[in-house]
Amino acid sequence: MRSKNASKNIAWGFVYESVQLISMFILPRMILDTFGSDFNGLVEAITQFLRVIVLFQAGISAVTMAALYSPLERNDTHQISVVIKSSQSFLKKVVLVFVIFSICLAIGYPLLVKDEFDFIYTASLVLIMCLSTVVQFFFGQVYQFLFTADQNHRLISMVNSAKVLVSTVISVILIQSGFGMRAVKLGAAIVFVIAPLFIYLYAQRKYKLQKSVEVDLAVIDQRWAHFGAQFASFVSMNSGLIILSAFVNLYEISVFAIYNLVMSGIFGFFLPLTRGIDAAFGNMIAKNEHSLLKKNLRVYEQIVFGATAFLFSITAVMTLPFVMLYTQNVFDVEYYRPALMAVIVAATAFRCLYFPYMSVTNAAGHFRPLRKYAFLEATLTIAISIAMIQWIGITGAAVGMLFSYSFRTGYYAVYGSKVIVNRSVWVFAKRLFVTMACVATIIALSSLLPLPTELSFLQWAMNALVLSVMALAVVGLFEYLFFKDDLHETIAMACRLVRKS
Repeated sequence: MRSKNASKNIAWGFVYESVQLISMFILPRMILDTFGSDFNGLVEAITQFLRVIVLFQAGISAVTMAALYSPLERNDTHQISVVIKSSQSFLKKVVLVFVIFSICLAIGYPLLVKDEFDFIYTASLVLIMCLSTVVQFFFGQVYQFLFTADQNHRLISMVNSAKVLVSTVISVILIQSGFGMRAVKLGAAIVFVIAPLFIYLYAQRKYKLQKSVEVDLAVIDQRWAHFGAQFASFVSMNSGLIILSAFVNLYEISVFAIYNLVMSGIFGFFLPLTRGIDAAFGNMIAKNEHSLLKKNLRVYEQIVFGATAFLFSITAVMTLPFVMLYTQNVFDVEYYRPALMAVIVAATAFRCLYFPYMSVTNAAGHFRPLRKYAFLEATLTIAISIAMIQWIGITGAAVGMLFSYSFRTGYYAVYGSKVIVNRSVWVFAKRLFVTMACVATIIALSSLLPLPTELSFLQWAMNALVLSVMALAVVGLFEYLFFKDDLHETIAMACRLVRKS
């Protein structure tokens, strides 16, 4: 049942990420063409600032899901209701803090860009963009935790796919009809408001949650212990553009945002592979199935490291040609930045590699022991980013990201290996070295392929397809040579899933 749920979550995750990917590349391109790089930089900078609500959550997401695994396994409606109501009580305070932050941002950020945009215009755009975030966290967020912990993340993917599709269509129509940026964002925000309301109503009906239970913050008492990991994650994903906002102009921010957009798209292809895995591991731990946990972790590593080698070897070769095509009619700033590309590709690859160890650690509820490493990571990332931006410009922000994700992968892998599954850390080290060698081999072999250099989007796609076939063969060969047993187990598990379906 766990494998079947995981496969459905992964399948719907790919649907959502595909829809999200299409939206991600359509809208920024239309913004660049219609409004210019400065508008694109403004929207991306505001978006990064508003993501601070992730930080305000103080680790509530993983802690709530960890608290739900056992009562869901026992079908304990009362305890499920206590966890949900307690988390909801905490998130209401988060929303209040976020509203205050948004008002401060609407007053303060326009002063940073007053030379490019009018104060009232920027302030109102900030408030419009924060609307959907407020509603999502007030009504739907805690119920998303519930569905995910119940190995039903596919429902969230379905709702989000519809939400993104409709909001994209509305945004495209508004842009083509000549409306301004504020109207475009307001139209999208209205759609984003409806989705969490649906999730809220459906959760109430499905789980028959008891409204009369008392709030018990003890069930989520590790939220501050997990705050370090949440803070480090926020710094890794968002500090680049936020710090750049203080040191470079909106045109340079737009360049960084475009490369970050490409990486987000590639990461979106990877992300469905992780859907529901925490919940499956949590279920195994709740049942004390430790040998099964260890075996499934190796399968998960096989999938994650193999997928990372495949995706990011292709990405390293194909990103620059894509960015040049994507921005071919935009001349207000130079988008050809090979150094930025190389560093940000490596950073995003490491962002993928830590997932197996984060999943098993979160599923076990071990948040407090890693707190000190998370705060150290965040502090060093900010310091490195600021120092490197002074030296090499926007590429310095990517260097900070690379340090953050590689450092986090290291301490999660060491802790997860030694404490959770009780095995040698050299299993991870071997995986890492083989993956790096595999990526280097694919990049080297790609230079031998007779691929056309005069590109249209169709020819770029054909080149990517040819390279993908070669990369798949190389990844398969490396996995067979170095991880033969794990490969056989992964294939056997996939065959069992196909037969069950």
